[in-house]
Amino acid sequence: MNKKILTLLLSLALLGSSCSKFLNVDEVNPNNASAVPPKLLLPAALTNVVKVMDNPRNFEFVYLWYGLWSVSAGYSQPSNLVQYRLLNSSYQNSFSNLYTYGQNFTEIQKAASDPKDAGYLAIGKIMIAFIMQNLVDCWGNVPYTEAFSTNKGILKPKYDDQKAIYEDLVVQLDAAIALIQGLPADANEIGASSDVMYKGNMGLWAKFANTLKLRILIHQSGMSGRDSYITTAIQKTASVGYLGAGEGAMVNPGFLVSDTKMNPFYETFYNGAGSAQSDGTAYYYAGKDAVDFMIANGDARLGRFFLPYSGSNYAGNWLGQNPDTHPPLLSGQTSKLGYKAGDKGYLIGTATMDASLLTDYEALFIQAEAAARGYISADAEALYNSAVTQSFIHMGLSSADAGTYVSQPKFTVNYPSATDKIALIITQKWIALNGVAPVEIWTDYRRTGYPAGLHFTEDSNKANDTPPVRLLYPQREISVNNDNVVAVGKIDPFSSKIFWQNR
Repeated sequence: MNKKILTLLLSLALLGSSCSKFLNVDEVNPNNASAVPPKLLLPAALTNVVKVMDNPRNFEFVYLWYGLWSVSAGYSQPSNLVQYRLLNSSYQNSFSNLYTYGQNFTEIQKAASDPKDAGYLAIGKIMIAFIMQNLVDCWGNVPYTEAFSTNKGILKPKYDDQKAIYEDLVVQLDAAIALIQGLPADANEIGASSDVMYKGNMGLWAKFANTLKLRILIHQSGMSGRDSYITTAIQKTASVGYLGAGEGAMVNPGFLVSDTKMNPFYETFYNGAGSAQSDGTAYYYAGKDAVDFMIANGDARLGRFFLPYSGSNYAGNWLGQNPDTHPPLLSGQTSKLGYKAGDKGYLIGTATMDASLLTDYEALFIQAEAAARGYISADAEALYNSAVTQSFIHMGLSSADAGTYVSQPKFTVNYPSATDKIALIITQKWIALNGVAPVEIWTDYRRTGYPAGLHFTEDSNKANDTPPVRLLYPQREISVNNDNVVAVGKIDPFSSKIFWQNR
């Protein structure tokens, strides 16, 4: 596996606590990192992970394939995406960067050798579980047990079985929760300047770990013979609870209105001067499936996710529309992604807004599904309504707006009216996670088949009727760790399913 030099924020560690220094990332030798206290390693480690997960270009294929976004008619359509012809070079930076930042959390655990630093040890375990879950969901079998072994001289780590990785992540999350619950009375305080996500609130870290664990388990809910395992695992930490409204895993090291120091999603579209990035606001436009669904259901978030192309008119394109059968709308007839200067209640948001690892509304949707499937004892309808409400609030609307929306007597919106509760939850989660959690959107579709009726791509030269179910191993891995890549076996992007996909 490609072993990048460990990225750490040592300038912050040595120089102080100003917000601008949170974002000053330098590369240093990982063999020297163990001398740095964990409180000085944590801010950069958290910030770097969210920079991978929240940069839409790292997982743009999800937004484009699953009806949320389209590519402007003013650009040549990306043939590898509209025809499903992924390459080994496709999205390989996401793979290598996640491993690099996973190493950061390994260094935090090594530096937390004092029992008083058990909180840092727990955070390290939780974040490696978060990273590994996303790696498995995209690539299947990946390095795990030997992945973070820079100081052991393992330069070509073996690939572990994806199901075994998932099962060990649950074990590690349980261990992290136990560490938090057993923190000594004289534990070193994790301050707000170090913990740029929960400001040292270890109760919320425990809830985050338990919610992440629930997400991992619910991913397996469609598998035959898995119910007993899921139920037992959930019950083990049921008393910890899950993230509720206002408790999302949101990272902000002190984002600044300055190039390279802004919210990573926003910075994809705008620079520090407030001008559009090259190919920023002009490249991605609204997806037809999303726009049509929101119009049909009277969704007030429509004008926040997308902008009217004129007056109060909204429209989107399908990906790869055939000009002979379904001519794509021109850029001037298509909605752009939503933005409004100085307002975070729009899709693109602001330079200084929090970046998300797991929003409160995603956490509530996960719980709603778990309740609807009978895995947890909770009111599935109340959790669903709360999830939708928090999405509305995140987009700058009110709880009253959300109440009006979910009270419509439509099976696509209203919980009592829906004959298929799982379809309702996942479809509404799809809309809510637009621009927020692409890997989870992809995972939900692969494991459930919802939302139904998506158009994916209309290109007549597509390599398959439906999109790939996994990414290909990066070319860098093939170049430097080929024996272990080959040992996994032949990978087909359309049939080599992630283990939890039973469709």
